[in-house]
Amino acid sequence: MKAALLFDKGSEQIAGIAASAVGEAGWSAELVPLCGRGLNPCLGCFQCWTKTPGLCINTGDSANLIAEKLINSDAAVLLSESKYGGYSYETKSFLDRMIPVISPFMEIVDGEMHHEMRYSSFPYLIAIGHGFKTHKEAQTFIALADRNAKNMRPLKHFAIAEQDTALIPGKLAGILSKELLK
Repeated sequence: MKAALLFDKGSEQIAGIAASAVGEAGWSAELVPLCGRGLNPCLGCFQCWTKTPGLCINTGDSANLIAEKLINSDAAVLLSESKYGGYSYETKSFLDRMIPVISPFMEIVDGEMHHEMRYSSFPYLIAIGHGFKTHKEAQTFIALADRNAKNMRPLKHFAIAEQDTALIPGKLAGILSKELLK
């Protein structure tokens, strides 16, 4: 099983330790830095749905390459320093640029309107936030990550809000070795 660890500048130190924990859980890990990749903002043109389905037309950066790594993994792990309960700038920019991996068509899922899936399956999704100042920020992060997962619709998803970054690798290894292999 392969996990893509996508991380922002505030998560660089955690990413290497998390990659070791992924290996100890019997998975291979690919580190995918979101910082320093020059991810351009989404243009909002929706040509990824109409002109080049599944690919962003803005090819001047690594967004399509990162999307390919995401889709071809068994699990995608988002490591993000939290800003007021939300994602960091790099993580939010990355998520905005992942519009091509969902379909423009809509359907009702669990009584809510969501995008149809572009691919037959989506990797397991694990969002891990850190750097919270308050408990309310941590709750906001978990709610945001859960709503994002509803649109991507992985078979399983997890959201972890952890102030103590030393605990993140162990929690990640536990999810990969126990929860995802059920």
